[in-house]
Amino acid sequence: MNPQVILGINDSHDASACIVINGKLVAAISEERIQRVKNMGGFPKNAIEQCMKLAGITKSEISAVAVGNIHVSCENLYNFVPTLSIEEQYLVEEKYWKPTIYENKQIKIRDILPNYKPKGILYYPLSSIPFAFNRELDQETIDSLAQMRRQFIAEFFGLSEDKIFFMDHHTCHAYYAYYAQPKRDAMMVITADAGGDKTYESIHVFNSTTHECVYRGYTNIIAKIYSYITLLLGMRRHEHEYKVMGLAPYAKEHEKRKPREVFMDCLSVDGLSFQRNPAMKDFFTYFQQQLKGCRFDGIAGGLQDFAEELMCTWVKNAISHTGIHDISLSGGLALNIKVNKRIAELSEVHSLFVPPGPGDESLSIGACYALIKQLDPAAHIAPLQHAYLGNTPTADECGALLNHPLMKKHYTASKASPHDVAALLANGEICAIIDGAMEFGPRALGHRSIIADPSSPDTVRLINSAIKMRDFWMPFTPSILSERINDYIVIPKEIDCSYMTTSFETTELGKKHLAAAIHAGDSTARPQRVEKSSGAYYDIIKAFEQITGIGAVLNTSLNIHGKPIVMHPVEIAEEIVAESTLDNIYVNGTLLRRIK
Repeated sequence: MNPQVILGINDSHDASACIVINGKLVAAISEERIQRVKNMGGFPKNAIEQCMKLAGITKSEISAVAVGNIHVSCENLYNFVPTLSIEEQYLVEEKYWKPTIYENKQIKIRDILPNYKPKGILYYPLSSIPFAFNRELDQETIDSLAQMRRQFIAEFFGLSEDKIFFMDHHTCHAYYAYYAQPKRDAMMVITADAGGDKTYESIHVFNSTTHECVYRGYTNIIAKIYSYITLLLGMRRHEHEYKVMGLAPYAKEHEKRKPREVFMDCLSVDGLSFQRNPAMKDFFTYFQQQLKGCRFDGIAGGLQDFAEELMCTWVKNAISHTGIHDISLSGGLALNIKVNKRIAELSEVHSLFVPPGPGDESLSIGACYALIKQLDPAAHIAPLQHAYLGNTPTADECGALLNHPLMKKHYTASKASPHDVAALLANGEICAIIDGAMEFGPRALGHRSIIADPSSPDTVRLINSAIKMRDFWMPFTPSILSERINDYIVIPKEIDCSYMTTSFETTELGKKHLAAAIHAGDSTARPQRVEKSSGAYYDIIKAFEQITGIGAVLNTSLNIHGKPIVMHPVEIAEEIVAESTLDNIYVNGTLLRRIK
């Protein structure tokens, strides 16, 4: 009997591909990692081909293709969101949306941005699809767009069109959240994001054999509001929301009081749905006017308080409605680790699981899971064992880095052990590590990371000056040995902390040993529990513990600001070394040290 091979696609923003064979996820990669364009959208041709290579399959072996959206906007097919600068995003709000909403003008986005040119390679044939917002399109063009996607995907894989399945956006989020975790007991999955397939939020009940969507709505605009406040604070929508979240704990109560009142006045929870203040015609102009005179940190703090309060009220209502106390979260709002923390702390919540990459990058995986159950409700889907679902550097790829002219000029190379790397960290140095299969999702989990001593405050300055150039208020994160997690992190109940998807309070020892890897504003941490199965990464941390007594390291992603996490070793030379003073790089057993 031939194996069932389902290939999953997300062709919206944060495009990705994955392969599930007989219910087991064997590969998953975001297109951004290959094209080197942050949040890259559109048809993920390169990610598809890389996943097939990793899985060892050809197109002829694919049983079906599952796509993580029924509808997709033209703007995402044109890679609109990742391309625009902050200035251009402001221009779109002021010259397009404001006159459209308040003056009922008929405007075309191509007239506002006549020289628009998307980043990256767009593989869909878009010549017959105008560069436009979907609201500008007539029904014939919308139908043509849907047919173009179906026909192109079928032809690309050499499959009949009846083997291409377009799955509902929020259903994909829900299936991913449930089947990624190992429990198969009754569980409630809650999804919330800035919109997909005409839905902002949904509530699902799963058990080992059944799934029911008990609520679906277009009223939870928390993620949408968060996105627009990000822009109003001078940061990029759909990318820098995490910076607003990181800024929030620094706000004083008197600074965030008014902004919080503004936000609370615009939206309220009503049972399982939300009620919007009718005075809020749009997001950008409304908050621009309402928040005049408010400090930037107060706005961030008030926004975060608002998001936490409403989400907690909504979750409690959902628990009351379903009677289920074990929760999984998915969708873009699940990337807010402080909201997740507040939900986890609710007395009504018995357990919480947030999978790696719960945003739209995982729609490809959720689409596969949903399709498998649609085709055979009794089919088994294996839980995730880890998030290391990408490529492992080959000997040739490592050689390409070692032989790169920049590396040969500025670095010496020698064989090294995990203990050698740990000794460097104990000596106050930082080290990049690229070892093993690449992580899936936005968090580096030790296979494409920069690591350092988590106890030294100087570490933050060293990393920021050497490579990251990140905002001063943004915290780093700790990777902690599994056997030491309770020494450092307060975990009040059953909450998975393997993927850096939830924030926690720290213990007194944690505040000491993790001083450089916790949030300076509130001493919370977004930890990664590191198991022995993590390979060399576990061995490095264990060796560091033997030298220092500290069972953790500071971890941040191996990339420069604004670029995706590196995929291949040579990208360290091409993107990072040229623009940094990184002293140590550990690549599959070889240590590169900068020549002083």
